Amino acid sequence: MTDSLSKKIEQIAKEEFGFAQVGILPLEPTETFGEYANWLERDYHGEMDWMHSEGRKEKRENVKNIMPSAKTIVTLAYSYYTADIPEAVLNDPSRGIFAKYAWGRDYHKILKKKLLLLINRIEEVVGQDVDAKAYVDTGPILERALAKRAGLGFVGKNSMIINSALGSYFFLSEIILDLECEPLVQNNARGGCRACTKCIDTCPTKAIVEPFVIDARKCISYLTIENRSSIPEAIRPLMKNRIYGCDICQEVCPWNSTAKSKSHSSDWLEADIEKQAPLLTDLALLDEQAFLERFQGTPIMRVKRVGLLRNVAIALGNWGDDKAIPSLELLAADENGLIAEHARWAMDQIH
Repeated sequence: MTDSLSKKIEQIAKEEFGFAQVGILPLEPTETFGEYANWLERDYHGEMDWMHSEGRKEKRENVKNIMPSAKTIVTLAYSYYTADIPEAVLNDPSRGIFAKYAWGRDYHKILKKKLLLLINRIEEVVGQDVDAKAYVDTGPILERALAKRAGLGFVGKNSMIINSALGSYFFLSEIILDLECEPLVQNNARGGCRACTKCIDTCPTKAIVEPFVIDARKCISYLTIENRSSIPEAIRPLMKNRIYGCDICQEVCPWNSTAKSKSHSSDWLEADIEKQAPLLTDLALLDEQAFLERFQGTPIMRVKRVGLLRNVAIALGNWGDDKAIPSLELLAADENGLIAEHARWAMDQIH
């Protein structure tokens, strides 16, 4: 195919589906696969055993192992920046803080639908059926390495892809195609972290063990979402009131404070205080049905009621106010042992 097809894909992705950046690349073995394999060997992935399950590790080494007919991979960035949480709310220990991307509907479903529609539009443009696969954050692809190669951004010391125009508040997704397209490489990898170490210095659990390397076992985002077991007691006080994910390393990043980065906004996230930072005492009241009614269709469903209320119990203990005691007594009597254990710990922090 020709360069015009690549430009047409970019135009459709941006104008019809709202993607902020598009890169198109021929297939090559993943150049950072060795670093990824080393990261796994150091057990920095924690309980995420699926990362090195049979077949998935090999697929990350080469997209051909995912789809043998593949010739091109399209990498896309979609901004999820919306209004920041006011400082007074962010620092209110009686409220639980959700990561910015979790304020609205489940982005996996929203973006997957956009990608499938984009594939349909590509088929219309080329006038034939296309063999394609679409992934949103869940495919066996080292997507940050891919985004860097496509010029969508540089890798920050917090391991995030940082775009000189968007900052780092954006989702990555991919489409693998059996079409040959001319490369389309963007120019937003300019900048870099230089001497800045704000993310490393500010991370409360010191999860950034060295520039560009995260030990997930210490990361609040991992601990509150991917980790399904007890959270280490030494780390619990450091989590403060972060109950689903963590944006601290992004909140302090200078690239997210520019006028350019704040000029982008999401079309589905809602800057509502009850979605950003609900009262911990309200969340503690949620039974299974109430949890489903409140969070159905959102990313919060990933942790289920047990994970969320485990995190809520820790935040109540970190609040340290006697007003948290009735909620913690309720959670300590919960039939789920994981919730009850964390609630008992939290009560000990207050008494």
